[in-house]
Amino acid sequence: MAMDGDLVKYSSSSFAAPPARRWTYDVFLSFHGKDTRNNFTDHLYAALDQAGIYTFKDDEKLQRGKPISTELVKAIEESMVAVVVFSKNYANSRWCLEELSKIIECRHLMGQTVLPVFYHVDPSDVRGQKGSFQAAFKKHEVKLAYDMEKVKRWRGALEAAAGLSGWHVHGTASGRESECIKQIVRNILSYMESRNCPDNLVGMVSRVEHVKSLFAKGAADVRMIGIWGMGGIGKTTIARAVYRQVSYEFEGSSFLEGVRENGSDKKGLKTLQEKILSEILMEPYFRVKDCDDGICQIQRRLCRKKVLVVLDDVDNMEQLEFLVGSHGWFGPGSRIMITTRDEHLLSYAQEKYAPELLRENEAMELFSRYAFKANLPPKAYEDVSGAVVSHTGHLPLALKVLGSHFYGRNLGFWQSALNVLAKVPHKEISAILKISFDGLNILEKKIFLHIACYFNGWQRDYITGILECCGFEAVSGITLLIEKSLLTVSHGIGPHEYLHMHDLIQDMGRFVASECNPYNMMENPDEMIEVVTAPDVSHLNIHTIL
Repeated sequence: MAMDGDLVKYSSSSFAAPPARRWTYDVFLSFHGKDTRNNFTDHLYAALDQAGIYTFKDDEKLQRGKPISTELVKAIEESMVAVVVFSKNYANSRWCLEELSKIIECRHLMGQTVLPVFYHVDPSDVRGQKGSFQAAFKKHEVKLAYDMEKVKRWRGALEAAAGLSGWHVHGTASGRESECIKQIVRNILSYMESRNCPDNLVGMVSRVEHVKSLFAKGAADVRMIGIWGMGGIGKTTIARAVYRQVSYEFEGSSFLEGVRENGSDKKGLKTLQEKILSEILMEPYFRVKDCDDGICQIQRRLCRKKVLVVLDDVDNMEQLEFLVGSHGWFGPGSRIMITTRDEHLLSYAQEKYAPELLRENEAMELFSRYAFKANLPPKAYEDVSGAVVSHTGHLPLALKVLGSHFYGRNLGFWQSALNVLAKVPHKEISAILKISFDGLNILEKKIFLHIACYFNGWQRDYITGILECCGFEAVSGITLLIEKSLLTVSHGIGPHEYLHMHDLIQDMGRFVASECNPYNMMENPDEMIEVVTAPDVSHLNIHTIL
């Protein structure tokens, strides 16, 4: 039972997974009013409320000799988490013991999570009913000699609750109550995040576990972990799942979603700096004067804290410089996780991970979840579903979007829509993929469009030679396209490398080419024709492209 560390990791016995249901309250607070109402419990309630955790706290005075009210029983049953603050006189109160019995009953029957807090009492005294708890039960046994089953039930509830992982206030953070309260709030927030995890994370378990392994749990260094790949491959989904599962292990955490969009200028970066500080320090409305002040505040306020910061969808170095500029900004054991389409931005990362596309069975399951709300398609839809899954190239984004697009449609619509997709890319999918293309300069765009229209799957050296002869700086251009996840490289027989473009990215590129015609992509078409001599490309009409 972990009680004395500054940060407590919950065992499965304390964070029991409740069945899918809607809870009225996030937290139910059980406490002895005279002991803690105006001190520890009051501060804990305020911190929970400030963090947006909806908490039930019964402030009525103890009504001696009366059973707990129906309203109180209902509140316990409708709370996702019960926090029990054990104090010196907790067991003196029949009301508290009845509350606790109901809480333990809900834990067994409904999967409610129970978190004990030991406030100036020894956990072993509570568990074994020693000290003030022994004295309290001697009195109960005298007064309730006619109902010893009730006393036995109370003893069992105390033993069960005290056996769960929680916080010993005296042994946590050198007895600092404010730090203990922060830890309780962070752990509850993390648990609530994990309970709100989407159901459709098909094929992501192994990917999430791989990224978690890169954290090197326990290592004292400050480590940057990068997740990179093409748009829609699941980078954000993986990062969010990892964040939900590990954030409670840190003294503070912040997840910045959409950095590319929200941090495109100094004003946006300043807002993101404020968000990091506000979320980690749990100080709402944290303000900095400007970006330089934000850097100073992050360095000064976080340099001794073990924190987790996630920057999602980073697209330029300035964002990294202003948000996580140096490992020295954060305390030992901190972890910085970055998702991006551009591998070059991860030059300083200690670990990098490029998620693979889903396997065939995973892709079909994910598509079916959205198209049919089931794990597999109905028999009548097996063939058309296979055609759609093949069209997506197993890209998670496309599987979700097209699954939703086809949901509730009849076979006639499916067959017609498939014909449309063969001619025109789906607008929503294409828009996501085109973000990377839009970030290229004019020469990089031309190289990309050439490969999309002509050279997908060809040898890298051969494509480079052709484009160099047409006046393009193809060596650097192709390298940048690979770094930005628009191209991938495979190795064939011998030393040759081959360049590949995902089918949906190629469809997007070809559609851009057709829309932009004439784009004058070919600077020297006659020279191009002379270079392209392979029989399998001699039929191409260079003059007709853009």
